[in-house]
Amino acid sequence: ICGLPLGDPSQHADAAMANILGDLWGDTEPNWSALLATDAKLHLYGKSEARPGRKMGHVTAFGSSIKDADRTVREARDSLLNK
Repeated sequence: ICGLPLGDPSQHADAAMANILGDLWGDTEPNWSALLATDAKLHLYGKSEARPGRKMGHVTAFGSSIKDADRTVREARDSLLNK
């Protein structure tokens, strides 16, 4: 569209992503500080209202393998429930 060259499509690292759904909110906010203490990255979409099934954001993690990245991202997402 812009006439610019494509970037390098090479994979830089193994990564995994997990969605954060509105189901995590319940009566209180998820435990953001627990997630931020992990090696995962939090991406919230700025939506004003959490509802069950609504995608509110996602968590990403890198690892030395897909298995390692998957483990890290699942542990980070699960940490949101530890209040």
